[in-house]
Amino acid sequence: MEKDLYKNMVRKIITLHDPGDEDFLIKSLKISGGKLIKRLPLVDGYLCEFPSEADFALAVRVDNERIEVDEDIEFRLCWFYYPYVPISKPVDKPIPAAPIYSAEKAGWGLRRIGAPQVWEKLKRRRVRVGIIDTGIDYNHPDLTGNIKGGINTIDGFSPQQFMDDYGHGTHIAGIIGATGRNARFIGINPYVDFYTVKAFDRKGKGNLSDIIEGLDWLYSNQVEIINMSFSTMETNNTFRRAIRYLDERGVILVAAAGNDGGSDSVNYPGRFPEVIAVSATDRLDRIASFSSTGPEVNFCAPGVEIPSAWLNKGYELKSGTSFAAPHISGIATDLLNYYGYMSPTKVKEMMASGAVKISHLAKEQQGLGIVELPRIIS
Repeated sequence: MEKDLYKNMVRKIITLHDPGDEDFLIKSLKISGGKLIKRLPLVDGYLCEFPSEADFALAVRVDNERIEVDEDIEFRLCWFYYPYVPISKPVDKPIPAAPIYSAEKAGWGLRRIGAPQVWEKLKRRRVRVGIIDTGIDYNHPDLTGNIKGGINTIDGFSPQQFMDDYGHGTHIAGIIGATGRNARFIGINPYVDFYTVKAFDRKGKGNLSDIIEGLDWLYSNQVEIINMSFSTMETNNTFRRAIRYLDERGVILVAAAGNDGGSDSVNYPGRFPEVIAVSATDRLDRIASFSSTGPEVNFCAPGVEIPSAWLNKGYELKSGTSFAAPHISGIATDLLNYYGYMSPTKVKEMMASGAVKISHLAKEQQGLGIVELPRIIS
């Protein structure tokens, strides 16, 4: 049974200044009635649960200089609700062995960034992409061949239970790397290997501890790019360390700017300097009314009424900076496919060289502008 992330217990992420102090932590938990929920080796941390704040205070009252405590921050997905808009019925037919290139199978967002113009130039090199989200529908015919692994960090780290029961993660994956084999939709780069982390439940909610556990698993699977279409207004040292750790090891991190609208409203993780933050535009290159903006925005990308894969072999239109971010993740996969490995800094430089500034948008709305693939892959 899926655990309830929001029951009335107090959860804290505890980091030991000396990793050898785990016995001290376990004893403190016993005294206070707390329990260890999971270890978070990426940050040398532990997710611990306590019956109340008073019990938590009891656990850390002695030798509290030996530990650091952070909140298990809650995150939300960055999609803007529209009524159910199916764009195709499921198709049951034999699946071809290779992608079927056709500009007609590209959504307007893919055409705007010039993805169809570079499809035939892509090489057979596979690019490993991590998606932290609601999982992926691994039975979808346009995705199944590209899914190489997955875990569920909200339900006991179960490898077999990363099936998407919400739709959001499936839509993200389709934008980046749908194969077009179902004769309906093709993504930016069909030559990707997906490693998915189900860290958000069927209500679209997730917690920092599950995200960090997922980041650790993705790093162990040597992913090159991680898409994070979620956000929060809060941050803490634990989250900061996790992001910095991955950036220093060459992982390209892409995140939605957030859906809070207005100015100076970019959320975390997009607000971190190591992360490529993406705002959302519409078909007329206008900034979406819901899109967060601010000096942290690196690029803008299509994010309004974006078509992609959905649950039960279907396809739907969705809007949000959630769906702008995978356009940039997809562009990054094309760069790594065509040119080979690059550092996160080099990827940003390459994208900047192919970015076009939109004259009627302020810099805080678009960053360096919208990236057009034919300008950097020719």
